[in-house]
Amino acid sequence: MRLMAAPGKASELFYEGSGGYVPPSFASVEEGLAVIDRGGPENLTTNTLREDLKWFTIQQRTLEAMSARWLGELDRREQQAPDDDFHSCTRWLSETLKLTPNAAYAHVRTARMLEQLPWTAAAFRRGQISSQHVAVIRRAMEQVPKTCLDPSDVEPALVFAARQMDTFNLEQHWQQIRYQADQEAALEAEEERRRQRWLSLRQISTGNYRIEGVLDAEGGATLKTAIRSLLGPRPASDDERTPAQRRADAIVELARRRLDAGDLPERGGEKPHLLLTADLSTLRLAPGSRLAQLDWGPLVTGETARRLADDASITPVLVDDKGGILHVGRSSRSVPGRLRKALNLRDRHCVSPGCTTPPELCVPHHRLHWADGGRTVLPNLELRCDVHHGRLHPENHRFRQSRAP
Repeated sequence: MRLMAAPGKASELFYEGSGGYVPPSFASVEEGLAVIDRGGPENLTTNTLREDLKWFTIQQRTLEAMSARWLGELDRREQQAPDDDFHSCTRWLSETLKLTPNAAYAHVRTARMLEQLPWTAAAFRRGQISSQHVAVIRRAMEQVPKTCLDPSDVEPALVFAARQMDTFNLEQHWQQIRYQADQEAALEAEEERRRQRWLSLRQISTGNYRIEGVLDAEGGATLKTAIRSLLGPRPASDDERTPAQRRADAIVELARRRLDAGDLPERGGEKPHLLLTADLSTLRLAPGSRLAQLDWGPLVTGETARRLADDASITPVLVDDKGGILHVGRSSRSVPGRLRKALNLRDRHCVSPGCTTPPELCVPHHRLHWADGGRTVLPNLELRCDVHHGRLHPENHRFRQSRAP
């Protein structure tokens, strides 16, 4: 490295004078960093850039280790004044450094634990392991008392491993150590992780849904396998969706398949289904028509309603001008089963150029929508995958052009 800057003496870190607080005397460190920054990376060789980045990382880790040591000392002092809530280390970190309470508490826990982990602290100060490695080792050492393992053997083994591997592999390495030494303890730890599973699905103000959660190892791997099977080996050449959007669509496809299978438990005397309520004028994209509604909740446009109605069970309901129900007709499938089989045999895959999505992943599309008078007959139907079917809707512009005087 081109420049090594040494910090000021520890005795000069701070002092209280008549002028109040004086910041630590780290002028040489700040000056050295400023010199490096002014030099910039533009004129350096590739090898020098790599060496500098390595040096930066080591110094950053060393500074983080020192910060944890300082935080441990502050925490010790403030624990001596337990009645003064303002002097809680967690609260001070949260309010002063704008950390979340959880992040602030994690810093304090790490600082406290490092004082009991000499091997970890030394490797951290030397920049040999990262703060993420320290977090893995800290969690592991907190679990060691629940096993038959000797802490004095586990810590150096984990530190040695941390110097060779990333945090994911380090976590797995710890799990292997625990299981090989104490299967009962590993089983209990696995059960604890399973109890931590949760899922939240809620509608947000925009009408979209937010999904958040944590799955246990078995559940997560199961879902991942199912999603990957629907994603296929690679997206179509004209599939402009991001990987995240493709995964989101795959989860919806999983749910749609289970609904279409018709083997889910009944609710309210009916098989579970997606309910779309729309006026005929909405399906015809008439000016001034109302938004359609999904499951008595989210509002969707007529274009979305037309796409969903391409292949659905239709129940006609006659209402008066006040919304009162006058008559409920018999439900019928927009594309009957026998006709769908014939359509699958004829098209064999999505008919969009270059798309080979199989029939079971496609939906029947009316070339002239039935809401516009199109007939549900084979010549008026074609198979489209979700991606290409969505591109045929919204069709508002085309619909109005075709009906322009």
